[in-house]
Amino acid sequence: MIFIYYPLILLSILGYGFFASKKLLNIQSRNLGHIGIVGIFLLLLYSYGTTQFFPHNKTFNLITLMVGLCFFIFLFKKFDFPKKDILILFTIMFFMIFFILVGKNHDDFHYYHFPYILSLIEYPHPIGLGNLNLGFNTHSSIFLLSSLLYLPGIDYNLFHLYPVYINIFANFILLKLVLKKEILNKYIFVTFLSLASLILINIFFYRLGEYGTDRSAMVLTVLLFVNVLFFINRHDVKINGNLLKLFLILFTIIISLKVFYITTAILLLPLILYVYQKNKSIKLFFNLTLILCFILFCFVIFTNFINSGCLLFPEQKTCFFDFRWSATQDTVEYLRIHFENWAKAGSGSNYQNLNKEDYIVNFNWLNNWFDKYFFNKVSDFLLSLIFVALIFLLLFKRSKITKKTKRTYLFLFFLLFIIFLIWFTTHPSLRYGGYHLIFLLVFVPLSMLLEDFSRNIKNLEKKITILVTIILIIFVGRNINRLVKEYKINSYNPMITTNFPVNDSSFRLSKAIKNYIVNRNVCKKQSDECKKNIPSIEYIHKNRFIIIKK
Repeated sequence: MIFIYYPLILLSILGYGFFASKKLLNIQSRNLGHIGIVGIFLLLLYSYGTTQFFPHNKTFNLITLMVGLCFFIFLFKKFDFPKKDILILFTIMFFMIFFILVGKNHDDFHYYHFPYILSLIEYPHPIGLGNLNLGFNTHSSIFLLSSLLYLPGIDYNLFHLYPVYINIFANFILLKLVLKKEILNKYIFVTFLSLASLILINIFFYRLGEYGTDRSAMVLTVLLFVNVLFFINRHDVKINGNLLKLFLILFTIIISLKVFYITTAILLLPLILYVYQKNKSIKLFFNLTLILCFILFCFVIFTNFINSGCLLFPEQKTCFFDFRWSATQDTVEYLRIHFENWAKAGSGSNYQNLNKEDYIVNFNWLNNWFDKYFFNKVSDFLLSLIFVALIFLLLFKRSKITKKTKRTYLFLFFLLFIIFLIWFTTHPSLRYGGYHLIFLLVFVPLSMLLEDFSRNIKNLEKKITILVTIILIIFVGRNINRLVKEYKINSYNPMITTNFPVNDSSFRLSKAIKNYIVNRNVCKKQSDECKKNIPSIEYIHKNRFIIIKK
């Protein structure tokens, strides 16, 4: 069934993108990747809005899927996409099949991703979910999207798919930038940066089981940065609001996936000022796109609030501790210290038992971080990036500068460095945003350098085509190798079943709620099973529950 739903969901997302672009936001784009991103944006608004009132059960989700397919059928012809683009998109989708077959999901999948999604398909979004599981306090919009994939005949075995669709659309947008001759002739730095981004997404991030809630946000942040850099260096087009709308949508999706990435807003400030300076007739405020982006952001903040009592968990200044479901002040402070301590290599197997509060301040963590974390994961990642950079230099650098090109990027690069410093001093773990920041700090200046050395280089298009082909081969090869290992270790055989294994413990939180409910009410009988569960659950209206701390 997964191979039937896989393309249908893609078409449905595009259908919602067609509807939003044509009927709501007036976004004039013939890029299927852009349309897909807009479709995901609309589905996020839809999922956040409806989960407050309805469980996302099979009937609800099947209707959602069918409506998207109807939008696709009726609106597709109005966009007049080139046949080549359609072929590229579905070729990417085909090769992503090796990506979607998963025998082992992310380590946090069983802990809180799966149970969170499960609660959304069984009930309207409960209040105070963070009291059942500490992981529920840090929700991601990927859970809301995944709850729409509980469909007949497949049950919960599509919950891991939405990062795949984000990757499909990101790959399409970047591949179009790489293959477009106009960009190759006039803005070749964009070609190089997009090509390097394809390597990051498909070779470094080749395992879907490692995505969690972080890597999709990283993929979209790289995509946003590449397009912003391209946009502010273009002088041959009339500045209009279409791309600005797309940038706002991308940014909002990123922070909904991981609120920590709100620092990306720094990159949008010079962009907005640049656009407004070029065309003051553009409405920066009071347009529907900005309003919907603000609504989605409010949904994210509101969901944080009803889960934990905090707007930005675990920042104490944003918390309200007086509500019945709110996390305690001690819990919030404990988790704030724990997250920062973990990111600074203060926790883990064979790590020193240090005083966490003292460890995380005044760079007391720095020596231990270098010893335990840098000279393993960060150094390996840096060496890999250096290896890729050397390949680029060998393929695309001539012996002399042929033409010096003035580009606008230093201020943007400075802002990127500021974001990097914020990351390094607060949560210096690669999974918390380090991968894409280090990548951009290396490849933005390298792409600018190569632009000056690569004019009239021999067989340039052929070299790029060969490199794209190599990326594809490595992506498929590494995933096939992964599947072989998963067969040996986990007995996962996609030829027999494509379903990923789920531990019984993953259902325990859903069962915990059910144990309290007798005829849709609180445990009136107060059975032993009911008394075992902490905290308590109170029925507030039809199928809606509030989980209260004790």
